[in-house]
Amino acid sequence: MRSVLRPALTALAALLLPVTALAQRESNPTPRPQDVPVVAGERVGPITVRMRAEEMVALLGRPERVDRYPERNILSYDWKSEGYLVSFELSTGRVRVVGVYGTLSHFVTDRGIRLMMPLDRALRAYGTAGGYVRGDCRADRITLVRYHDLGLQFAAAYDPGQPIHGRIFNLGVFRPGSLRGEGNPCVTR
Repeated sequence: MRSVLRPALTALAALLLPVTALAQRESNPTPRPQDVPVVAGERVGPITVRMRAEEMVALLGRPERVDRYPERNILSYDWKSEGYLVSFELSTGRVRVVGVYGTLSHFVTDRGIRLMMPLDRALRAYGTAGGYVRGDCRADRITLVRYHDLGLQFAAAYDPGQPIHGRIFNLGVFRPGSLRGEGNPCVTR
């Protein structure tokens, strides 16, 4: 009996370690030296909403992926290894959203919100003012929350019953008010 329980307990402990580490990280929002600031309406680290694509390439190198969506007037640069995903207006080259994504927890807002934290925590931190709009995009399996007046957005997984459900996987900044007239936020951006 003892030999059967030991492997089961070891496996359970291995499964709980990441959850315990995540819970500790969520309860301790103190800045860390490697933190990259997410500044609403302005920038993520050195990448700003006022930069041109060429300036970003000079800082981050060539993007690992470039996608064009002419039907939505979007050009997307993806630096997956760095966690950056930037969208531009295809017609003008102007930045739409400077975003970060994935599970890299070193990106942090002024109120201590990081990737992989529960969306509810971000909602408590930022409230429902500031041009708050929420879109539950079931087809895309995301919940998108934008603060138009701040120039800040959060995307969280919408996958009920899964551990990732309600966790933020994308943080983005944009010029305050610039996305207000875009219509349905549930169109994948």
